[in-house]
Amino acid sequence: MNFVTIDVETANSDIGSICQIGLAKYLNGKLIDTYCTLVTPQTSFSRQNIEVHGITSSMVKDAPSMHDIYGNILKFIGENIVVSYTNFDQRALRQSLDNHKLPVPELQWVDATVLVRRTCQRFAVQGYNLANVCKEWNYRFTHHDALEDAKACGFITVTILRENSLSIRDWVEASEYNSIYHQQRRVNNKSYPRNITKTGDEAGQYAGLNICFTGDLSIGRAEIAEIAAKNGFNVKAGASKKLDYLVVGVQDLTLLAGHEKSSKHRKVEELIQSGIDIKVLAEKEFLKLIKISD
Repeated sequence: MNFVTIDVETANSDIGSICQIGLAKYLNGKLIDTYCTLVTPQTSFSRQNIEVHGITSSMVKDAPSMHDIYGNILKFIGENIVVSYTNFDQRALRQSLDNHKLPVPELQWVDATVLVRRTCQRFAVQGYNLANVCKEWNYRFTHHDALEDAKACGFITVTILRENSLSIRDWVEASEYNSIYHQQRRVNNKSYPRNITKTGDEAGQYAGLNICFTGDLSIGRAEIAEIAAKNGFNVKAGASKKLDYLVVGVQDLTLLAGHEKSSKHRKVEELIQSGIDIKVLAEKEFLKLIKISD
């Protein structure tokens, strides 16, 4: 059970705006080393993100940049498999490196939420956020601190692998097989999962607000639509002036006809430029918003 866990915090809705990164290294299932630093994201901080992690622009004004810590990150990870809780951290690191014109290393990744959902029946559909799973197993930590979250992810990963007599390599090989299978399905279907509309629960905390999803999410489209509706959101199939939130997942560039963003995402950006107030969130940020995030 040798691997490195990673967690990042971001300054705003730009997934590449990393302002803190935490790494934890495990050897034979034991924590042996850690690395954590604040990072200057070279962009502004949003109030919403500050409320989540408590990191402000003044706290990172003298912090190193991604350029400064790039070598440290690669050295710490080495040849190890990298584990994150949801695929947000993987996408954030990739985007941050792209933003800084740094090479993106070829790493093997494991999404620990998939590990949890596929091995723990009680978390198969809901309740698999990092805080809830750790509470279930009496693991205490300071949530939304990058290193604390990375170590919590490590605790969960070690626990599940141990309980199921698995190695992290076993899981990677199974994940790679499933990834090829799902990629082939997308090639055959030439589309993302069908759009789903739902009317929000009037008693939900976000009753009356409209939301739309785009891209490939770690949670199934039907399931995340149901979660949103239970929290009051009206789930819409497309982008319009009436939209309040757009949640963006991973985009398969082979399906975007040469564009880097989906048609929904591009439409929302046009509406924002015209003065319409629509918030664009990554999936992890949406899950944090409704209090079921990692």
